[in-house]
Amino acid sequence: MARHHDPAPSPDDLLEKTYTIVQLALIKDIGDSCHRLRWPARQLAAQAPNWRVINLASNAEERYAWAEKADLLVISQSRDMDLLPVIARRRARGLKTLAEYNDNFYDPPPSSNVADVWQSPVIHQCYERIMNACDGIIVTGPGLRQLFGGKTERPIHILENHHPQPLPAFETVWREPGQTFAIGWGGSSGHIADFLSITPLLRDLARQRPNLRLHIMGDAPLAHFAHLDESRLVFREWGAMDEYFDFLRSLNLGLAPLIDTEFNRCRSDIKAIEMGSQGVLPLLPDRLPYQKVLSETGMTPYRCHRELGEKILFYMDNPGMLKHHARRLYDYIRHHRVGPRRRERLRLYSAMLPPQPQDAKWDLPTGYHEIIGTPARNTPTSRILQQAGNLVDRREPGRALALLREAVETNPRHADLALAEVKLLAMEGDPAWRERLQYARRNFPGDLRFDLLELRHARTPGDHIPLWKKLLARLQRETPPARRLYAAEVSGLLLEQLRRAPELLETAVSALDLYPAAWSLKHEVALHLERRGEDTMALQYFKELLAARKCHERNHKFLSGTTYAWLHTWLNTLTERLEDNT
Repeated sequence: MARHHDPAPSPDDLLEKTYTIVQLALIKDIGDSCHRLRWPARQLAAQAPNWRVINLASNAEERYAWAEKADLLVISQSRDMDLLPVIARRRARGLKTLAEYNDNFYDPPPSSNVADVWQSPVIHQCYERIMNACDGIIVTGPGLRQLFGGKTERPIHILENHHPQPLPAFETVWREPGQTFAIGWGGSSGHIADFLSITPLLRDLARQRPNLRLHIMGDAPLAHFAHLDESRLVFREWGAMDEYFDFLRSLNLGLAPLIDTEFNRCRSDIKAIEMGSQGVLPLLPDRLPYQKVLSETGMTPYRCHRELGEKILFYMDNPGMLKHHARRLYDYIRHHRVGPRRRERLRLYSAMLPPQPQDAKWDLPTGYHEIIGTPARNTPTSRILQQAGNLVDRREPGRALALLREAVETNPRHADLALAEVKLLAMEGDPAWRERLQYARRNFPGDLRFDLLELRHARTPGDHIPLWKKLLARLQRETPPARRLYAAEVSGLLLEQLRRAPELLETAVSALDLYPAAWSLKHEVALHLERRGEDTMALQYFKELLAARKCHERNHKFLSGTTYAWLHTWLNTLTERLEDNT
């Protein structure tokens, strides 16, 4: 006899029930937080008034308990590996989890405040494990969908950014140009190179048109690097979203430069929506994030800085066309890109809900809630690692190992726990460390920390050499930022082992091809080469060491105060200008 299945509930049936959606969110008055989590959650609660929609701070102590019992869990930009067991238990109970990532964390702009963190391949692997643990991924546009499509087989859903409120008629927001014509740009630290790439053009236009004024909203150094007469420049410090919209309302024409980088190809079109919603026409480059809005509005992009300059001059001389094109974009946003009018998030969340709400107690009414919760001082894993360390200090390694083994079994996809267990086994001389190392390697094939751990505990130079050869080959395939992450540990460990085992000399020479500025290792290699009679190569290394010493002596103060991000930002800026000119 065929088994009877209840029909799946219709979307309208789901709206009648009291479901609870928990989103683990960064609750701040900044663009990403507002556009991706806060404003959409408010709109969702208005569209489904019987639901309980909670934005809980992602660092709240309550996050694990609330995530466990939510009918739908949504996590944003998370690398919290302690959520993995929660997600697994949810799946076992038929409950789904969505993860949202709205940036290309593999290749951040050097000026971004998260650039240093995102250089780590270990962080990338954390993001990927969460992606693959969840039931679907939310992104902002086609660039991210294409990027993450190569990292996960989970379905990827584009939920675009929208203006948060219905818009009035165009005439209520339009401002005719006055005696001065205001063009402007606003952006966070991650956009600095985009803006700097067009500053020569802006200086040239300012010389041509005395009535042109440049308005900038951003970090304080930007005003200096525009190199405009102060009378031609209006600068505002970067602020909250209300302040940003107020800034946009001071403009006649908006600028949205975008260098063609891997990171920028994964951005959204939100700058066009933000500017257009305030009656400001943005001048958009011919880049992937803007292709849809360009196509659907009939706007013409610029393809080089010369064309950007021509467009600025055209609209300064043709205010009627400026108004006509600004109205066309505004009407598009008003009808198609206003959050309360859009229901794709409601449809996606509805499709992820169970047939019936969970029998969970919530001391909150239906509607939208923003809750900071109790700020957590540490994570469950950090507490376990601290407890294990305390046990080792008290000379109770057996209890520490038992604690770590239980933690690994509970969360087998957390590399830090596996690493701590193998490290302690090796330190205690337990022969099981090699078996546990191989187990960890199968779970974390891209994590080079396990290779370095094995090298630290390999018995003889005969064991070291093939392990080093394998590790250096893997590092060669890594990105330059990833190689930099391991530079100190690789060169330090090899230096330590070379002093005990001259057989590693050729290995050390190979490592210097990857890390030519590993000066202490280079010095040790040069001394070994001299002892072997290879004076020519030793001489070359000592010349390089002497040059480095002179450079350090002459430039120590400057180099100590100059960041990698600063230099790399100018590299990107000037490369864009030169490529544009060709």
